[in-house]
Amino acid sequence: MSSESSQPTQGFGVLADRVDGEPPAILGLTTSELLLVALTTGLVLLPLLLAIAAAVDIGSVVLALTGFIFMAGIYVGALIFRRLKRGHPMGHYQVKFAVLMQRLFGGNRFLLRSGYWSLGRTRHPGTRAGG
Repeated sequence: MSSESSQPTQGFGVLADRVDGEPPAILGLTTSELLLVALTTGLVLLPLLLAIAAAVDIGSVVLALTGFIFMAGIYVGALIFRRLKRGHPMGHYQVKFAVLMQRLFGGNRFLLRSGYWSLGRTRHPGTRAGG
């Protein structure tokens, strides 16, 4: 019996790329990211489009263009997310966003202090404990 028959995955390398993550659905976005982009686009564009329609007094044209404008917002959101995710591990931008929210609004989920950290075993850094 050869060693090839005992190991059927030999030569294939890693078969699954992102085992624990969501698979990309549309334009490289996962379903949760697509939902976030769609909600953000809707919350930003709906008041803007209503204001434009009221100011220009052509509501039917703006209403007809809403779908195309919404799809353009999804496309731009996908471009932004691809740039945020490029070269980083899964969940990187979620952690960066959480740290940004902690810095803006407070909280204690992450340690944000930089500087000298000690174990408290010596009185001064660089001195020996016995002398």
